Order: sequence, then structure tokens, then C-alpha cells
Amino acid sequence: MERETNGTEDEEGRQKIREEKDKSKELHAIKERYLGGVKKRRRTRHLNDRKFVFEWDASEDTSIDYNPLYKERHQVQLLGRGFIAGIDLKQQKREQSRFYGDLMEKRRTLEEKEQEEARLRKLRKKEAKQRWDDRHWSQKKLDEMTDRDWRIFREDYSITTKGGKIPNPIRSWKDSSLPPHILEVIDKCGYKEPTPIQRQAIPIGLQNRDIIGVAETGSGKTAAWGHVGMLPWGKRVAQCVPRLPHRIEESDQGPYAIILAPTRELAQQIEEETIKFGKPLGIRTVAVIGGISREDQGFRLRMGCEVSGGGTSGEWFIPGLQMLTFLVPLQIVIATPGRLIDVLENRYLVLSRCTYVVLDEADRMIDMGFEPDVQKILEHMPVTNQKPDTDEAEDPEKMLANFESGKHKYRQVGAGWRSR
Repeated sequence: MERETNGTEDEEGRQKIREEKDKSKELHAIKERYLGGVKKRRRTRHLNDRKFVFEWDASEDTSIDYNPLYKERHQVQLLGRGFIAGIDLKQQKREQSRFYGDLMEKRRTLEEKEQEEARLRKLRKKEAKQRWDDRHWSQKKLDEMTDRDWRIFREDYSITTKGGKIPNPIRSWKDSSLPPHILEVIDKCGYKEPTPIQRQAIPIGLQNRDIIGVAETGSGKTAAWGHVGMLPWGKRVAQCVPRLPHRIEESDQGPYAIILAPTRELAQQIEEETIKFGKPLGIRTVAVIGGISREDQGFRLRMGCEVSGGGTSGEWFIPGLQMLTFLVPLQIVIATPGRLIDVLENRYLVLSRCTYVVLDEADRMIDMGFEPDVQKILEHMPVTNQKPDTDEAEDPEKMLANFESGKHKYRQVGAGWRSR
């Protein structure tokens, strides 16, 4: 009994001791919280002590695998033109463009995607066609030329025109409507490329329309006006071969064209160029100038020329003739105004069928006082046949003042006006 009583007292004593310790700890904690405890002194770090650095790799972060906040980081989307400071603007634009592109791609249906692809294909075709149409005129065929190309062509060669329904100029001899045999003759004569005045004047002349041309000296005006009269006749001469014997009877009706020049030297120069071009085509040319007797010139005007076919040189273009010779009427007369009037008044020449009249250096002709002579020559021509091609040289105002009565019927062609 005594042992049991002693054991109970010991247990109660230990319980009291524990309670007193707990109370003392609680009291100590309250004092530290409200009254402040003893502050620990900061440990001083020596230079030789090594600092522990906690290093870890971002790939070892296991929170990324299950937390969507870390897995898909939020991108700041700003309205308007705002951008995040401190970040490259180009990079932000690329990222935003990529973001919206991916978003639109997700929201598009299959039908919308097909429509977008069709729109892009149509746009690419339109751009390709635009690039094809915007090619330089030299890279296009003749039938591909547009009005814009012809305007650029005229600007490139400084060609200006006045009048209605003016045909397009010729880009090259090959693009013209001339037969191959005439193109071959042009090439043999050394005319590789037409000059600006020739490019525009020849198409107008081939339509039997009146021309007033202005260009600088040495620009090929004389060749343009002379060839305008010969080319249409050369194109039709092959069709006239069966009727050549009948045309011999018409030899007294005069030439098809006359070319007037103010001086003898210029007329001789024109004759040389015309013979060089017209001889292979079988076109007869006679010069009527001073210094030669009227009887001699009258004989030359009445005399025909020989046109042969089947020659070995191959320079004659009339088909179907084998060693045959005909007297063909005179085609072109090159003259000065004074001597031509003398020949006309003495009945050595008539202009009953003259179709072309070319006035070379017309402004100079007027300065030299040949205007009355020119008017008298035109009176010898039938009114229905007149087709004047006037070369004004460098002065466009001088000839227009002398054609006030009918200047609107002329097609005016100029080359190189802007540079003057």
C-alpha cells in the first residue's frame, strides 16, 4: 500500500514540473514577442570564407509540367500602336503578326481557306499580267503594243504629230507592211533603221494622205519624202505587170510623182539617192535642172526605161518575166521650180497623172521667192490627184502661213522639236 501511494505522488510531482516548464517557456515567448528578446549578433564574414550559391537549371523546374501558368506564359497584348518598353520593336511586331496569323488560321474554316487561296492566286495572276504588260515596247510584238507603248515610243524618238487618225509609226523596217523584196532593197541601200521622221512620215504617206514635216538637217527628210512616193508604186507594180504594154501608151501622161528642190545641187543629191533606191525596183527617175539644154531634157523625159525579169543578179522584183523588156513610163521627176515651169510651158512634160508632190526645203524655197512658181506648178496638176508632201526643214511657221486656206487637211509630223 505504501508503494502505490509513493508512486502516485511521484507522478503528480513530475506533472507539476512539466507544467511549470511549459509556463516558463510560454512566458518567455510572450516576453520576446512584446518586450523583445536578446538580438543575435550578426556573424562577420571573412574574405577567405566561401559563399554557397544555389545553382539549378531551368529544365529541372518540375512545376512547369503541371502548372499551366508556367507552361503557357501570358503575352501582353497592347491596343493601338503601343509597345512594351525595353524590347526590340521589330521583334514585337513579328511576334504580334505571328500571333494574329496563327489565331486567324485556327478560326478559319476549310471553305474560307479555299477562298483565300483562290484570292491569292488571282492576285498573283494579276500582278504577273501587270508585269507582262509593263514590258518595254522593244520587248513586245507589234500586235501587243498598246496606246501607252506608242506614246512612250514617240517620246523616245521625240516624235510629235498633229491631225486626226494618224497611223502608228513603224518600229523597224521589218514591222512595216512593205513586201520582202522592197525590204531587201532597203537593206542593200544601207538603211538599217528608219530615222524618227521616216518612222512617222512613211506610214502617213502610204495612206495617200498629206504631210507637213519638220525636222533638223540630216535627219533623213529627203529620203522619207522621196520614198513615200516610190514605195506605194513599188508595192503595186507587181500587180500591173500584165498591163505594162498598155501602160506604154500612157507614157505621154507624165510622171507619178514630182520632187521640187530650191537649188540644183540639192536636186542632184536627191536624184542620186532616189536612183540608188529606185533602180533595183525598176523605177525611172529624171532630174530637170538648169545647165542642161531643154531639148536634151525633153528627150530624156519622153524616153522610157528598160525593166527586165529573170536576171542573174536578182535585183529585179517583177515576177513572171523571162528575158522580156518593156518601155515603162516615167515615174519620178526631180526638178527645181524654175526649170520645171519652163519644161511644162514648152510642152515637154505634163502632169496629168501626177499623184505625189514633194517640196523639199520648202521654207528655203519660199525665202528664195519660189512661192509663185510652186503655185503655178500645182495649177498644172489635176485637182483630184494632188498629194503634197511638204518638207519644212527647221521652220514650221513659215509654211503654215502659206497654207492658211487648207492647212487643216495636212498631217503635221515633227521630229526633234523639243530639243530645239
